[in-house]
Amino acid sequence: MSPALKKAAAFPLLTDALHRTQSEGTQIYTSPAAFEAFIRGGGNVPLYERVSAELASHYTSSTRSLLDIGCGDGHALFPALAATAHPHTLERLTLVEPASALLASAVARAQAEQPTLPLQALNEGLGAFAAKLQPDDHWDLAQATFALQAIPEPERWAGLARLRAHVKRLVIVEFDIPDLERGSDDYIASLAQRYERALGEYEGATRDLVAQGFLIPMFLGQLDAQTAATNWEHPMPVWREKLESLGWRVTRLAHISDYFWAPAFVLVAEA
Repeated sequence: MSPALKKAAAFPLLTDALHRTQSEGTQIYTSPAAFEAFIRGGGNVPLYERVSAELASHYTSSTRSLLDIGCGDGHALFPALAATAHPHTLERLTLVEPASALLASAVARAQAEQPTLPLQALNEGLGAFAAKLQPDDHWDLAQATFALQAIPEPERWAGLARLRAHVKRLVIVEFDIPDLERGSDDYIASLAQRYERALGEYEGATRDLVAQGFLIPMFLGQLDAQTAATNWEHPMPVWREKLESLGWRVTRLAHISDYFWAPAFVLVAEA
């Protein structure tokens, strides 16, 4: 068997999805329906269950105000609020999200599930939000789940540095990605292994939808050296080092869930 065939045999689902992309002449695009099928199925189900449980564990009787940075549609937030052992202590919720459609979904869900909770919804990114903070702006807890990696590093670190004077505790959930150079053989092999696993978490028509509408476009984009980065991820220790360099005191750093992309971890820091 040739080396090329051996490699294809090692990743049958990925190879088939790539062949379908080429043979069917399908225009590659990221489909909202495909992303919805992806995020609501496969390994995302246990991932978000564990993330929401982790968040809920930090909503204590002294958590009166909560800030969610990059809340998305609240996929992690609202199950956590529903699961907290102290459901009636929260007095103020602030949502910060740059994508207007996602923020609108989060607001609608907040109004349906937490109708008596005072809500502030800000359609902006971390940089713009942090730049406008006033001395009397304070929250007991700030959280960010899989959101900070999508913020360019200068904006991210400057925002988190400024936030420290306004938040008692910070909870970050991100992925502990392998420390590999983009474009290297090890990087490409790692990508193939991870996408093969992801495709294996779906079946039938759902797999085809997720593959052609989301996973394969993502895979090809990460292989293309000319594609500008849209994510700036780091191995877990780097997050700790950067937060501590900004003056945060990291009190917890641990893996909380397995996942096809990389293990999810939580970082908890005190101001």
